Amino acid sequence: MDTDCGDTAFVTEPLTARCREIAARQEHACVGISLFNSYFKRARVAELCHWATAGYETVQFHVPDTPSEFTLRALGMPPDKARRRAHENGLKMRNRITAGIAALGLPCTEAHILNWRFLRANGSFRILHRAALAHFEDNAAFRDLCLRESRAVLVHRMPPGSAGPTDGQVRTAVRYFLADIPLLVDTPAVTGVDSSVYCYHRTTPFVEALYDGGLPIRPSPRQGYVVVRAPH
Repeated sequence: MDTDCGDTAFVTEPLTARCREIAARQEHACVGISLFNSYFKRARVAELCHWATAGYETVQFHVPDTPSEFTLRALGMPPDKARRRAHENGLKMRNRITAGIAALGLPCTEAHILNWRFLRANGSFRILHRAALAHFEDNAAFRDLCLRESRAVLVHRMPPGSAGPTDGQVRTAVRYFLADIPLLVDTPAVTGVDSSVYCYHRTTPFVEALYDGGLPIRPSPRQGYVVVRAPH
């Protein structure tokens, strides 16, 4: 399904038939933003703001600011510097979202941003996060898939010709991924909406297994996932 947004026609692909049903309600979109991904340039974020606010009653942006420090630490950055860099880039992305929404003549409030400050204070998020951590410790298949996701992220960020991430590096980086899982599983519980779709420009083996019923956790019946791709 193509969705026009200014000069950009986004291609939207709900992951499953159930995801398609939830997306058709157009109630809530949680747009995933990656801090250190060149895809999310200022112009792209503005386009996503336009697309999401035009198509859904309520829109929020997942900005994983604090958890992003674990990716930087896995790549060798000292903890204090990684923490500052993640915070700075979180603010930069927040400003891009604010500008994108303001350009549409809409007010941008704290409620638009799902960052770590909001999430760590949210009781439903904490319950879901603890469940993800428990599955990571107790279920080998779940753990291996989480580590596989984090390893793939590190491989793309390591210097050319390097030997690849060590197990220790992947174990550090996976803390970022584990903090993503609650919003992939049950954004409605976290945000108090009736139904929601998590929107991102690609899918992953973990997400596909999650929505295919291949993991010890299941997405909420009110939760969907939509791949939102731009043609350029």
